[in-house]
Amino acid sequence: MAIEVQSVSKRFGTFTALQDVSIAVTDRALTALLGPSGSGKSTLLRVIAGLEEPDEGQVRIGGRDVSGIPARSRGVGFVFQHYAPFKHMTVQSNVGFGLAVRKRPKAEIGARVKELLALVRLDGLAERYPSQLSGG
Repeated sequence: MAIEVQSVSKRFGTFTALQDVSIAVTDRALTALLGPSGSGKSTLLRVIAGLEEPDEGQVRIGGRDVSGIPARSRGVGFVFQHYAPFKHMTVQSNVGFGLAVRKRPKAEIGARVKELLALVRLDGLAERYPSQLSGG
């Protein structure tokens, strides 16, 4: 799904985190945001995901303006640099958590989790807990 951010600005009090930011990510593209600490990368991702409301500008996903749409209805997710898996849940449960929250059928969750774990070559570790995994 294509993502378009048009002239987005976001301020926190007197601090300007984003100022007139525009970016277009084409459908099925792999995109990385690079920049120094404090440059607004996480804030931009949070605005796209709907976790933050922009003060100005517009976010479009798949051609649809989602600026006023809540995060749970956008179908967007991202991985934080310092991820925080649920320690009490297995790898499989952590990966499938978002689908479970959306009340997807168990068979669908299982199939998708299996596919994703295979993609990142963790399929043999599905039943382990985060503390049982290497940090590397």
